[in-house]
Amino acid sequence: MDTSEEMRAMVAVRLRGYAEVAEIRRAELAAMTEDDAARIADDLLQLLDVLPPEPDRGSGLVEQQRIFGRAHRRA
Repeated sequence: MDTSEEMRAMVAVRLRGYAEVAEIRRAELAAMTEDDAARIADDLLQLLDVLPPEPDRGSGLVEQQRIFGRAHRRA
């Protein structure tokens, strides 16, 4: 088997695996109860206390205007 055939075979195996994982995920979500979802959401919210705060990056609008202004001056 040459390299391209090996790569195709590896991709095919991965794609089948992705499809199987997606099917398992759909089945688990379909079986989830409201209580399960609430518990999971609560667990995720508890993580907010231990995560470092995100830096304030602003909206990016000022940086975008600076870039556009610089490009306009060059034109």
